[in-house]
Amino acid sequence: MAQSPLCAVLALLTLGGCATEPSQRPQPAFYADLAQPGSALDPKTATEIINAYRERSGLAPLGWDPALQQQAEAEARRLAERGDLLETGARDGLAAAQGLRRSVSGGYHSFADAFSGWRGSPAHDAVLKLKDGRRYAIAAIARPASRHRVYWVMLVSTR
Repeated sequence: MAQSPLCAVLALLTLGGCATEPSQRPQPAFYADLAQPGSALDPKTATEIINAYRERSGLAPLGWDPALQQQAEAEARRLAERGDLLETGARDGLAAAQGLRRSVSGGYHSFADAFSGWRGSPAHDAVLKLKDGRRYAIAAIARPASRHRVYWVMLVSTR
């Protein structure tokens, strides 16, 4: 039994009405563009990713520390205001005396980029994998008109 062309068109239109537009998935916090003023690093996501990385190396997890966060933000803000990443040996010596290891970087626009870069850098990777690390914090401060646009400081404490 042959169907009329009108029935075929109606059937296609009916099926077409059932189709929905693809849903827009929210961007994971891992990829948030931190070069935008007012954007913020998600500490929960950062902690999950860093601790999964440490676990693969047989290391204990790090806990997010709000007091270290304030210190990391102050240091990242100082770097952003200066517009460079130069650190003095005195600052690193003070950090070591406090049981802290520091990782300073710039130019990464997302935590995904920063984390990837840190893993590929022996000095930064050593901070991520600090054997006696207990607590940590990361700050990313945006300064769009500067050379690096985003200034990162990660602090890991052994105390």
